[in-house]
Amino acid sequence: MKTDPFDRYHERYDDWFNKHEKVYESELKAVRDLLPSKGKGIEIGVGSGRFAYPLSIGYGLDPSKKMLRLADERGIQL
Repeated sequence: MKTDPFDRYHERYDDWFNKHEKVYESELKAVRDLLPSKGKGIEIGVGSGRFAYPLSIGYGLDPSKKMLRLADERGIQL
């Protein structure tokens, strides 16, 4: 199944951003600068919700159930 790597390494993926905080913050800023200032949004490929949550994107889709579990813990509506 195409989602196997994401299901298998979901925690490792999410933890990468903790270990590389400066890169993560830089990516967040780049995405934030491109988002509209108001309205509702959905992230396709939301993964763990690592970006959707701080960017106030309340909805997300992802094929990996384990990644969606992490996004759900961050309050993203799936």
